[in-house]
Amino acid sequence: MDSILASIKSVFSGLLGGAKDNRVVGIDIGTSSIKVVELKKEGGRVVLDTYGALALGQYNEGGKIGQVTNLSPEILIKALVDVLKEANIASTNIVLGIPSVSCIIFILQLPTEIEENDLAIVVPNESKKFIPVPLTDVSLDWYVLPRREDSGNESRMLSESGNAATMSILVVATLNDTLNKYVTIAQGASLPVDSLEIEVFSHIRSVLTRELYPVMIVDIGASKTKLTIVEHGIVETFRLVNKGSQDMTLGISRSLELSFEQAENLKKEHGLVSPPEYPKLADAMKQQLADIFQETNAAILGYEKRYNKNIGKIIFAGGGAMTHGLLDYAKQSFASELAIADPFSKVEAPVFLAGVLKKTGPEFSIAIGLALRKIQ
Repeated sequence: MDSILASIKSVFSGLLGGAKDNRVVGIDIGTSSIKVVELKKEGGRVVLDTYGALALGQYNEGGKIGQVTNLSPEILIKALVDVLKEANIASTNIVLGIPSVSCIIFILQLPTEIEENDLAIVVPNESKKFIPVPLTDVSLDWYVLPRREDSGNESRMLSESGNAATMSILVVATLNDTLNKYVTIAQGASLPVDSLEIEVFSHIRSVLTRELYPVMIVDIGASKTKLTIVEHGIVETFRLVNKGSQDMTLGISRSLELSFEQAENLKKEHGLVSPPEYPKLADAMKQQLADIFQETNAAILGYEKRYNKNIGKIIFAGGGAMTHGLLDYAKQSFASELAIADPFSKVEAPVFLAGVLKKTGPEFSIAIGLALRKIQ
């Protein structure tokens, strides 16, 4: 199996590892749906071959589309086989996404005198203070970050003692239970388990476009929102908010006294633009988004205070980013440039699909980033 950070260097250099197979499939198993994307290489171009999504609520007894699930590996295997079949995907050259919620991501700052050969001992020992579970319960992976010469580098390269350090190491601790679960799912679907990647790095690859300033990625998933601040391809801050798009649906359901299914349909159809028959629809959703935006601003302020740098751009991704009117509402809370993720812009696709792909793109940003890891 590849190291989870095997391709992290490509994020900084802008290059991705090549693949012998000209087709690669990115698989994103979320809490409410599975998204798959197959890309192919044609004459040096990266082309969208096919894509598909499958709601997991239908595999839960009494479940509804859009609901958060906690399905067994056996049921997830069936769902994965089903979506691959429906999307007509036959390639087994896959990259499987690992949820960021099962990981702890941080940067260690170590003295320059530490030899590279000693990192295998030093990194685990230093990592203990950041990991709230025994090291035997996680798999550690790390990558020595290239030193930056920008003006903000000096403050970031200070150790806790205040002494200048020339070595910063990105560390990822992933729960072994999660890794075992996803290996089981892949094997149960008769897929190889040689490429895994944590979704936050897939996001970096699929939604960033060589920005030279710090960027906040706000991934509004079904159950949680992931906040990631990235600078020069480096994850500076990662934070979880325990609210997502399902909370917006539940807010509509409670406020308007509608079923979950009715509320989900209204959310998808109207978003933050209330129709005449439901004038309080937007308010019910804004109550949930306000909490997410408050946490987002707290993360931004913490970063800006620590590094004396402004967040130049906020990119919204995930299913919640497809909410109609989201950017207009977000402008009331943020001063930075705002954008909706457009990961399909990284690949070539039929012109007649342009509108559909741009609209549904945020939901597929992880799957596209996973596939790009191997093919480009």
